Amino acid sequence: MMMMPENHTLQKKDIKHARIKVSEDGHVRVLVPHSFTDDDISALLTKKSKWIAKQRSFFNKKSRIELARNQLLLFGNRYSYFYDETYSRKIVVDHSFKTIRAKKDLLDPAVQKKWYKHEARKYLVARTEELAERLHFKYKAIYIRDQRTKLGNCSDDRNISLNWRLVKAPTLVSDYIIIHELVHTKIMNHSGKFWMLLKSLYPDYKDAMNWLDKYGNSL
Repeated sequence: MMMMPENHTLQKKDIKHARIKVSEDGHVRVLVPHSFTDDDISALLTKKSKWIAKQRSFFNKKSRIELARNQLLLFGNRYSYFYDETYSRKIVVDHSFKTIRAKKDLLDPAVQKKWYKHEARKYLVARTEELAERLHFKYKAIYIRDQRTKLGNCSDDRNISLNWRLVKAPTLVSDYIIIHELVHTKIMNHSGKFWMLLKSLYPDYKDAMNWLDKYGNSL
């Protein structure tokens, strides 16, 4: 197997067409058919070099919301977590002072994820119901999912799925994703008609998209 450039990984797979994927950390994954020779791979990398550089530049411009060790991201804000034995069962969130108090160890990744999912279900389901009623949309069911790449989805039979990580984002962003999926209950594609309706219902959509472009990798 040929020597790849630094931070590149080559995989030969049972596929018809070559693919290149650039991850947020700048790593380049090259997937090629078994029939590809070293010359084919070199030609592919040369052909795609500008595109790879553009993708890396895009990810480099993104920012992460830095959190201190005892902080959690909630509704786009940093909340300070304090272990407190007086709260044996409940988790108390103070939105005014941006604090979270609990006997549970919310710094433990598994415990934290479970809590985030619970908060997401509580907030996102109610918010979707509220926006659907206000904007006159109907959907079949709503699900809170654990998708790595998608923040929202609407199936052909009008089932809406929302990523639990949305509870970390500002409400400006979660409202945009919810309304985006609600519009899909009427228009399944991203046609001009879709965007016209979305813009009329949510004029702040560009601010939400800009936040996602800049900080989406913090979710």
